[in-house]
Amino acid sequence: MMQQGTSDSVANERETVGGLSSLLLPEKRHPYYIVAPRYVRTSAGIKALHLLCHALNRLGERAYLITHPYYPPAYSTNPELNTPLLTQRILEFDFEAGLAPIVIYPETIPGNPFHAPFVVRYVLNFPGLLGGDATYGEDEFCITYSKHLAESVADSKLTLFIPVSDPRVFYPYPRVQRRGSCFYAGKYKYHHGGKLYEVTNNSVEITRDQPDSQSPDQIADLFRRSEVFYTYENTALAIEALLCECPVVFLPNPYLDQIIGIEEHGWDGIAWGTADSDIDRAKSTVYTAKENYRRFYAIFSKMLQEFIARTQDIADNRPYRESMIVPQIHASNFFLRLGETFEMGYSMLLNKGALETSKRGIRKILGR
Repeated sequence: MMQQGTSDSVANERETVGGLSSLLLPEKRHPYYIVAPRYVRTSAGIKALHLLCHALNRLGERAYLITHPYYPPAYSTNPELNTPLLTQRILEFDFEAGLAPIVIYPETIPGNPFHAPFVVRYVLNFPGLLGGDATYGEDEFCITYSKHLAESVADSKLTLFIPVSDPRVFYPYPRVQRRGSCFYAGKYKYHHGGKLYEVTNNSVEITRDQPDSQSPDQIADLFRRSEVFYTYENTALAIEALLCECPVVFLPNPYLDQIIGIEEHGWDGIAWGTADSDIDRAKSTVYTAKENYRRFYAIFSKMLQEFIARTQDIADNRPYRESMIVPQIHASNFFLRLGETFEMGYSMLLNKGALETSKRGIRKILGR
């Protein structure tokens, strides 16, 4: 029979190990693979995907990005965020451990191209507007960015509104004299080929991916000094303008007939169209828009916890019999292997010299 002192000692030891487990011993949790384009600061949808990956990792989950379409890894992410890229080794480890990945596709990607065992469809814009399917499979777990988008998805399970704009960067100047206006027409102008309206003829255009595109600080300064911001589409810039107390005017067009997230942040500071009465109302209410926005940080945290609980439960019951294949990271990718070979050879040349590098190369070729 175990003595009382020994029993207490064992219990204390288990308690100590249990206390360390959250720091040193990783839990066997289903990972999250988030499929997203490279980070683009002016895109609310893309930022939401990257921030979701960041937030999941901050909460102790394992979350990785799959950059799609492919983009050089060094320029795919925001260095400030905890958004590691998925590798073949990680994918193989999860498969061998029987951890079915929870793969999050945005609505712009049709189907399930990477053959994920469990698909979460994150609808960030109106289905089919920017590509992708108009309807989704019954086995997909659909979530939406806003309540308004949820109305366009037959079986939406959850609304996960992510505050994507940083109020530490975008804030107003006190008592500044505002003059002129600025506008944004990224997808409307360059993707859809839309014609600009006369109202923006004398406005400063905000662009992205151009040699003279403004930096975040320059955009913030522009918002702080402008009397109004016009936009031809749904964009993260709208929220950033409101945070700088710059009224936002959405310009209705064939590609913009609704505002995403209007149920969440409300109409304060926002005008639909160029009617003087609507713009005057936006100007008079813009000062409350910032506080409306701030309250969503707490709401997002609560909804993210619910999302994690529900997706982990479903993944527990999803078989993972065949490994996913992600071509851009797969070992059979010729261009990936070629690049790695050149990189390893160049690194060895710098560290070991030409003679030793040649010897090792010959041994590798001969299989020795």
